[in-house]
Amino acid sequence: PGSTNMITGAALATTNRLPVLLLPSDMFATRVPDPVLQQLEDTRAGDVSVNDAFRPVSKYFDRVCRPEQLIPAALAAMRVLTDPVETGAVTLCLPQDVQAEAFDWPVEFFRKRVWRIGRAVPEPSAVERVAELLRGAERPLIVAGGGVVYSEAEAELRAFAAATGIPVADTHAGKGAVQWDHPQSVGGLGSTGTTAANALAAEADVVLGIGTRYSDFTTASHTVFANPDVTFANLNVARLDAVKHSAEMLLADAKTGLAALAKAL
Repeated sequence: PGSTNMITGAALATTNRLPVLLLPSDMFATRVPDPVLQQLEDTRAGDVSVNDAFRPVSKYFDRVCRPEQLIPAALAAMRVLTDPVETGAVTLCLPQDVQAEAFDWPVEFFRKRVWRIGRAVPEPSAVERVAELLRGAERPLIVAGGGVVYSEAEAELRAFAAATGIPVADTHAGKGAVQWDHPQSVGGLGSTGTTAANALAAEADVVLGIGTRYSDFTTASHTVFANPDVTFANLNVARLDAVKHSAEMLLADAKTGLAALAKAL
């Protein structure tokens, strides 16, 4: 009931690092009246509401029980929403009585703020290590994920693929990273992938993952990369994803990382 209808959306946003701000209404901070419509009455704790279900699926969660608490909560929310690595669902619960309270807001709170999102630059030694892997590869494959699209690095990826001749398979979130008629495009990879992409993945000796988290659909439950000697190199802003498959890590934004790799090759 009520705000619980947004939980699946919050989980999806957090999983895919999509910035989403949720402002669900909450039970009265004064707890009068009690219970309110669709309130979860927990016999074990008096401070629990259905909104607590958002905690495990939110990158940041807060319950604003006083108007002045909204000031640090809003700033913390923006910090998360503008961070490519930490972003996801942000949930700020607003008790019904607090929503109606008058408050003398400080002018400073409304001052114009510019939240600049920088592009992480790769470490030169890491670039050279990944470039060395690609130089020695006989059957390389690029896996283009949503990070390419989020970074607006489509042009860099297309140019890199054309210059190197490496085929490009895409994930669900990476659709559009290369056009379907690009000479190096082999279509989707994994459980719902194309025959061509999955055949190349099965034989690949080096896989360059760009902005992908290697979801279950992409790896077909870890069956699509069948070569026991395959080596991975991952270009990603998030260390959690860059290290997957015991990969050679290239911690960087997709656009800056591809530019550095192209120069190194």
